[in-house]
Amino acid sequence: MSAEPVTQHFRGVLCRHCGKPVRIPGIVSRKDSAYVGKHEENDSQFLLVSRVFVLRCRSCERESIYAINQIVDCALPQPMAAAASHREAAL
Repeated sequence: MSAEPVTQHFRGVLCRHCGKPVRIPGIVSRKDSAYVGKHEENDSQFLLVSRVFVLRCRSCERESIYAINQIVDCALPQPMAAAASHREAAL
């Protein structure tokens, strides 16, 4: 049996204060998808999409303003004990 650490991937931003990844909520994820998707140059719907949002870090509990273009793919390693208990529960 392999003892590789399990990682969880999600879309998020890096906290401006502590640098830890913070998961973005669904509404911001939809804005990100609309921002990345194809659109016309004069598309009024695209022009009205807000490109900034406020997010609170769960690690340091500080709040900051982020831009849509600051969203990145993040990986959060899970502790080995939690991954082992998760596998046992699945059996």
